Formats: sequence, structure tokens, C-alpha cells
Amino acid sequence: MNEAYNPSDFNVGHSIFPDFNGQGGLVICGYEWGYSAKDEALENDVERYATVKEHLASIQTFHSKGWDSPYDRRIHKWFAMFGHPLGEAGGFSDFDKSVLQTNWCDDMGNQVSDYEKFLSDGNRSNFLGLMREYRPALLIFMGIKQLEYLQDSRVKPVMEEIFGPEVAPLRFERKEEFDGRKFRLGFQDFTDLAIVALPHPSGSMGLSDAYIELFASEIGQKIGAFKRDKGISVA
Repeated sequence: MNEAYNPSDFNVGHSIFPDFNGQGGLVICGYEWGYSAKDEALENDVERYATVKEHLASIQTFHSKGWDSPYDRRIHKWFAMFGHPLGEAGGFSDFDKSVLQTNWCDDMGNQVSDYEKFLSDGNRSNFLGLMREYRPALLIFMGIKQLEYLQDSRVKPVMEEIFGPEVAPLRFERKEEFDGRKFRLGFQDFTDLAIVALPHPSGSMGLSDAYIELFASEIGQKIGAFKRDKGISVA
């Protein structure tokens, strides 16, 4: 099956392409859907909101759906820094179709104030249901706390059931040589899944792209390995 479809049972941000992000894809996972003043204004503009809804209901990738939010723009910038830019072939390259955007929680807000909710029964089930359904080969958390949640005794055993035993233990790293604010990045591998955890792109105060670039080689290698395993050309 090469056709795309738009699922309704899971909180994904665009279309599912069965041979690409439908199984063994690259998942970009945030905390929850954003809801800014701009989003509220859009909803109140009935005509424009209907146009946007129609666009999002059509076949789209993470890139082609539109990426005018600070969160999406920075993700695009980082992927380019890692040596694997998004948006080739109008956003419909094999790599773009292999990306799946989602969030740990199936709700929305303009800031995260209650971190405990991420381990509630409903939100654990949402995240683990996504993992079981789409079984990504590479998971990139946009928010370091998500990697901490994954170690919870109600989450990690299920991840091992889905992806096999842990083969590279949890590791956090800072680049102490950086002259500026430093953030942790995290790494962990299961048999069939590699995980990278980055600081939140738009919610980490003082985060510099130059700091993230210090990790570009390691993360770029992981994305390159993903592409090779997926049969996608690595430039």
C-alpha cells in the first residue's frame, strides 16, 4: 500500500503513509498540542479556519502541512543542522513521509504547568498506544522530561515488550565546554528503537541553536542509520 490516509484514532499531526511512517518511521514527539493566542484568533475567523481545516484533512506530511509556529520552524532548522533537512520534493520525499509528528498527551495548552499529568492512566495509554501502533525505529522527544517519564515502572516494561530489551542504557549529556546556558540531552536504545531527547524547541528559555549543533554529529549519525535501514538515500 502506497496511498496515504488520515487516521482518526491517534493524535498525529498529518497523514500516515503505510510504507514509511506507518511502521518503523521516525517519530517526533512533543508534550502536548500547542494552543496560542494566534490559534484562538484563527478559530474565531470562521472562513479562514474552515480553509485551514480542509488543508489539514488532505494528504500532508509534517513539512507540507505548514510550519509557521516557532516549534515547527526550530525543528526544521535542527534537522538541517543534523545534515538531514526536511522539505525535499515539496515535502513529499521518502524521508518526509517517514516522519510522524505526535505528542505524549492528546490535549492542548499554551504552556506545561502540570508535569504529573503525563503519567496519568489516560496519557500513558495514549503514548504507549502510539508506540504499539506505529512502532517507530527512531523516536525524537522534543522535551527532555519525556525520557524521564519513559523510565517509569508503568512505561518502560511496556516499551521493552514492544521494542525488545534495552541495549544502550539511559544516558544524559551536557556540553560543558559551551560558553552559554547548557541543557541536558538524553539517549537510550532498545533492540528495535533508538531514542534521542532534546530540550523543548520553543519552551526552553535561553536555548541556543549553537548549543544543539554541538550534538549534530551524533544525532545526524542516528538519523543516517535510520535512513539506511529504511532504504532511504543518505546524501
